[in-house]
Amino acid sequence: MRIREQKVCLYTAEGRKKVNRARSVSESILALFVVSGVLASFQDMMYSLSCLAGAAVTGGLVILLLQISEGSARVSGLVRLGIYALGVICFLGTILYLAQGFLYTVNQFLVLWNLRFGTEFLQFNVNSTAAPGSMIFWCLLAVPAAFLVLTLIKERKTGLILGIVCLALLVGFVIGRSKMWTAVLCLIPGTLGMLIFSASPGRRSGIRGAGCILLAGLLSAGCILATGGYEGLSQITRWRAQTVARFESFRYGEDTLPKGDLAKAPGLLGGEEETLELEMEEIQEWYLKGFVGGTYDGSSWQTIPAEAYQGEYEGLMKWLETKGFSAVTQYSSYHRLTGAAEGTDTENTGVQVQNLGAYRKYAYLPASVENWTGGARPKKDWQVCSNRFFGAKEYGFEAAKGAVTADSAAAASWVQEPEGADAKAYLDAESIYHSFAEDYYMEVDDELGTVIEEMFFPEDEERDFNDVTARIRKVLRTETRYTEAPGSLPAGEDFVRWFLEDSKKGNAVHYASAAVMAYRTAGYPARYVEGYHYPGEEEGAAEEGTTAVLTGKNAHAWAEVYVAGIGWLPVEVVPGMYTELYTNQLIEGKPSYQVNANPGEDGLELNGDASKEKEEKEPESDLWTVRKTFSVILLILYAGFAIYLLLELQRAARRILRRRSHQKKASLRDRDQAIIGPYAAYMERLLTFAKVEGNYNHPLELSRQVTEKIPAISQEEYIRAINLLQKIQFGGKELLPHERHTLDCFAQRLAKAVYRQENLWGRFRLRYWYIVRCS
Repeated sequence: MRIREQKVCLYTAEGRKKVNRARSVSESILALFVVSGVLASFQDMMYSLSCLAGAAVTGGLVILLLQISEGSARVSGLVRLGIYALGVICFLGTILYLAQGFLYTVNQFLVLWNLRFGTEFLQFNVNSTAAPGSMIFWCLLAVPAAFLVLTLIKERKTGLILGIVCLALLVGFVIGRSKMWTAVLCLIPGTLGMLIFSASPGRRSGIRGAGCILLAGLLSAGCILATGGYEGLSQITRWRAQTVARFESFRYGEDTLPKGDLAKAPGLLGGEEETLELEMEEIQEWYLKGFVGGTYDGSSWQTIPAEAYQGEYEGLMKWLETKGFSAVTQYSSYHRLTGAAEGTDTENTGVQVQNLGAYRKYAYLPASVENWTGGARPKKDWQVCSNRFFGAKEYGFEAAKGAVTADSAAAASWVQEPEGADAKAYLDAESIYHSFAEDYYMEVDDELGTVIEEMFFPEDEERDFNDVTARIRKVLRTETRYTEAPGSLPAGEDFVRWFLEDSKKGNAVHYASAAVMAYRTAGYPARYVEGYHYPGEEEGAAEEGTTAVLTGKNAHAWAEVYVAGIGWLPVEVVPGMYTELYTNQLIEGKPSYQVNANPGEDGLELNGDASKEKEEKEPESDLWTVRKTFSVILLILYAGFAIYLLLELQRAARRILRRRSHQKKASLRDRDQAIIGPYAAYMERLLTFAKVEGNYNHPLELSRQVTEKIPAISQEEYIRAINLLQKIQFGGKELLPHERHTLDCFAQRLAKAVYRQENLWGRFRLRYWYIVRCS
């Protein structure tokens, strides 16, 4: 009996009012949760948290106004018209601020993308109006977001809402850097509550639904608090690293080298499998570089972070390319310029390499390489990576003839007194890159630095490069012992400190890691390198003429030191693999050309002609691919947003005028009689648009054609709506409340059905022109 009474109350004005009020409260709460969570996922692209708060408040006000005005079609139309008009005024009145806010958002996205994926997209210049511009931009963006989410919740489009939520969380977790507390605490109860609300009987939730939403929120908060909080990137970073590792293993094969993972150091020389086959023009020693590590965290070596190429050094690598300078081929440039200054011919030698079992991501090349073939390109200033899908299987390179190491390297005299444009351009670029190397290849932990100072350099005295190298080799030779199979690193121990103080046994990985930190402590930029060592005429590789086959026993690790004016050169510190031989010249640890105090436009400090050259515009291709592309996108977005607002304005205005006209007519005659004309005209327009042809004076004859042209409308509901209209027109009877509701629902269903089966152009005409004319 109670259930029947509840059903009957739906047909009364008071019953419908209660149900609608409960539904509106639930819809508003859910929409506010979802909109706030989506906006919070993008907080790293906003100028400050004030932008997030402003956008959330704006979205909440829009939702509140739309829900309050829902009871009256006239008030709802006026509210929507007011929101559209306010949006147009704000858009046009603050367009300059909006431009800066949009560009700031794009900049933040590019920065986050560069940091996450190691790219080097350039950023736009923004001025001091970026802060208010970002606030206006995100507040305006919150308006359509609130409209969209509220509409989807009303229509029970659960799948679309879940898609929006997943997309927002994906952006926040993968691209963003902030903790995702706010987004998670809003989106989880919002989505769970939405599922409960959508599945509730009669599409109503009321107090029971609100309680479920509150319970879902409390459960979500409890789970998060119980697990000690949630870092936005921690889980997704591990998942991404594992996924990338599996994919790279499929592309390039398994890497037998540790690749910076010091826990794998004992397995450096773990096999006899063939790795590289070298076909040389002349037999000589080679240090073939693969992985390069610049950042040490106590248990692993990693490439220097992407942040190094932002800020002061943003665009450094591309700028160096315009100067013909590359850190990978720097020694060959120096070698060529030295030959030109001394009037001698420089000699190169060629090598063809076939990858038999080594990791195929890298093209293993020496520090003295000049050029190479095989589809590979430099990766920042680290190493050369193949751009082929399955990596570098065969390639060739040319490099300076003779063994090239830091032992015998000393800058030629022309470095102090350069002559010619090429030499000056090289030294200008070299001074900038050397400054970068000193900033990012000199980091040493304070505690580890103290241990190294006490062990390697107990006397406080000036040391040149030769003295430092001799001291490092002597300490490592006397204080430690080389072994091919060292012990494993204990958990929680610093690798270098454990090797020097406790284990005192290690292989090339241990010696190279300790040497890098010792060079840095002494004031010389250094980095850790893994690859393959070919000793030349000495034993260690299977030789046949000028062909040598390297195996896992040729795997090696060594230190690379930046020699001022020359570049990165290998230094051997493993006992028994080097000769104590030095020149009388000193290799300075400081750049031969210092950076002066006048920074260029890009934040890099330049000397002389280099500063003038840097002031020149960037290449047209770079401008087009980045700046002009985003400028065009910005203009298109502006134009599209303005057109959308104007169309919605005219649509809302014309519909309000039509309703007012109908209301005036209603004052002159019976209300039910007054609705016949608008309903009949509206339905006729929709059916005509759907290409239903026939005599509209006899609408029942069109029922079969309606179901054929509009499959979403059944013949029974069409006939029911026509009978209701004829009941008023010919029967002169008053419609019951539920009959008026049926007529309203049919008109809405008919409009949606026709709209959904049209293409994009048809929907545009239907929404903004065809139906508006008769609404």
